[in-house]
Amino acid sequence: MHFLALLCLCALAMREGFGRVDAFTPKSALSAVRCRLSIDTDGVSPASTKQNKRRLPHSVKLYSNGGSNSFDMSKPTFDLYTFRSIRGDALLRYNSLNQSEPLRINLYLLITASLFSYPAISEAVVGEPATLIGVAASTLGGIFGAYRFARECGRRSRKLSRMEKELNAELLSMRLPNNRFADRPYGNSPPVSVRQLRGSRRILAICGTADQIKDALVPLRTLRRRFVQASVLVVAVSTDRSSAKDWGITSDELRSVPYLAETVDSKEWVDYFKSLLSDSGDSNEDPLQGKLAWFGLTITGKSFGSGIGNPPILETLGQSLLPVDVLDEDDEAENVASRPKAKTLEEILTTQRSFYDSLTSGDLSGVQEIFDSEKSGDVDEVLNGGGSIDVWEKCLQDVARPSGMKISGSDVLLISDTEAYSTAIEFPPVAGFDSASLLAVQKWGRSSAEGEW
Repeated sequence: MHFLALLCLCALAMREGFGRVDAFTPKSALSAVRCRLSIDTDGVSPASTKQNKRRLPHSVKLYSNGGSNSFDMSKPTFDLYTFRSIRGDALLRYNSLNQSEPLRINLYLLITASLFSYPAISEAVVGEPATLIGVAASTLGGIFGAYRFARECGRRSRKLSRMEKELNAELLSMRLPNNRFADRPYGNSPPVSVRQLRGSRRILAICGTADQIKDALVPLRTLRRRFVQASVLVVAVSTDRSSAKDWGITSDELRSVPYLAETVDSKEWVDYFKSLLSDSGDSNEDPLQGKLAWFGLTITGKSFGSGIGNPPILETLGQSLLPVDVLDEDDEAENVASRPKAKTLEEILTTQRSFYDSLTSGDLSGVQEIFDSEKSGDVDEVLNGGGSIDVWEKCLQDVARPSGMKISGSDVLLISDTEAYSTAIEFPPVAGFDSASLLAVQKWGRSSAEGEW
């Protein structure tokens, strides 16, 4: 009974103690103050006026941005729950999305303080000294309340940190690629910030050395047309001042598909990546040393992922970077006639069409002639996760093969004379659906520059 009475007192104190905080814009706050002062000072003594001034409503502070008419909402504000300074706009966004959280934190704090103080206030509150059982129970309850209080504060701190990093990314700038008819891939186009791209583009950024970026860009270059269909900009940030030429990307490739943006100030991007990896607090060690890091932002500017190593691009495309353009069965294959080594590229596209013709018609010899049994890392990952692969004889049976499947939008990327990649959008017939689409990626190889793919 004592504990129930104490908890009721705590809840009553919270109900009576939490007042309403009025928030005004600068103009409305000034009007409210003037109105309050005119009422309080009309026929009232100076002493009573001073007392009434103390009861003015609290207002939210907005800081002027360089003396202009705008206000800087990003100015840090000290947050008592996390006991550190937080960007004002991050705190405002978080509070608007988590309005009940401060109440929970205050409730756990009040319960913790009340239960730990129960042995001292028991006689004054309930009229009886605390018993041994009561002290033990209140101590255990106080420990539980403190644990829940610390957990809620920790969650708040982590969510605020993520929001701060998302907002900090808005200041990063880049140059967008020009169209294919421009003289230079980027030219003198004005830089744009991530904030300006909000609502129109998604961002996938990677950071590392020239060799790391070159390897990581191979799957991204392969999917360059799919990035354009998904309104994605790829940003490669070098830690050793390397450029697209060092990564094996030609100006012709940059002009053909506008998917790769150019950083304006690489140092600000590198510093941002370091801030993402510097949670360990060791300021003497470079967090990017020997690492390839990446992060991605949705079209609203929120993070959809980050990590160390090559991004899981196929999973990311299927989960967070779905196409915004309409995929149609009549989309034509990439026109490679004007590209360097056009004959080689056309050979690969022709071989790709032959493979799909054999697949849909059930031609086992045609499939085996093109298909290579070399293992793929992505396929091995699926197998290790419990997947399975059927033999071609079973896949090409009448009831199993996709006899009515069509492909469109094929493209090809030539890495070397003996290595290439191609993609296509598959439209298999699926019962119960008007249309379904799948992204297919093929890797091509040959023994020599004169051999067959």
